Amino acid sequence: MREAGPGGWLLLVNALYFLFGATMYMGTMWVLKFFLYPTWRGLTPETEPVHFAIPTLAATKFFTFVVPLMLVAGAVLVVSEWGHPRVWLSWVCVAGIIFLTYVGQVLIIPINKKIRAGTYAGVDELRALLRRWMWLNDLRFYGSTVLWLVIVGYIVDKGQLAAAFS
Repeated sequence: MREAGPGGWLLLVNALYFLFGATMYMGTMWVLKFFLYPTWRGLTPETEPVHFAIPTLAATKFFTFVVPLMLVAGAVLVVSEWGHPRVWLSWVCVAGIIFLTYVGQVLIIPINKKIRAGTYAGVDELRALLRRWMWLNDLRFYGSTVLWLVIVGYIVDKGQLAAAFS
């Protein structure tokens, strides 16, 4: 590792925070895709409040705190790696969290609000909204998985972990 002393520890904590956020994001998306989607295909206006509204509100509240700090952590990664080839991994981390935030805030949150408000015309429109919602979250599923792989790659390279096994 290039950094030694207190600054090195701060950069490590910064990278580990980004890894924490990326892990939570990816884990949430994997749970959605493999465990919740199958049950959500059968939601009705009567079951939606418990099975959709509560989990999506909780996730929104959690990530509203975690993601802005990830953006800051990503910026710190970029600045700390300036002039090193690893800066590209840092840039991908920043671009990845911006992409995931855009899809969530601009495209998904309006659907969440419409579903939670019940402003749809019956079960058929609810299911159409949920299909659109799932498709958009598939983008976040793949994006969060790539983001996680990139930050893990960054940490492995930064710590020269592959060399430790040779």
